Amino acid sequence: MTDNFDIKLFYIINNDLKYRTFKIEKNTSIKNFLSLFNIHEIVGIKHFDIGVFGKVKNLDYIIKPNDRLEIYAKIIADPKIRRKKIAKSDL
Repeated sequence: MTDNFDIKLFYIINNDLKYRTFKIEKNTSIKNFLSLFNIHEIVGIKHFDIGVFGKVKNLDYIIKPNDRLEIYAKIIADPKIRRKKIAKSDL
């Protein structure tokens, strides 16, 4: 049995969903993954959360085979407030 496996990382650039596949070793933490592959440079943002299948994980989380890693950018505007402003401007 091999100690390496493929993992997919999903992220958004310019409102387009992108993904890349990486080969990692068994028992790799998210923190190690981020630094090993310079993920900050790939996704183009410095501050983000990372999760697996929609749930934010700590950096010490050990990545498992078949995990779907996802980058979550910080929200810069509350969607509810933004919709209200748009609705007011249409009046």
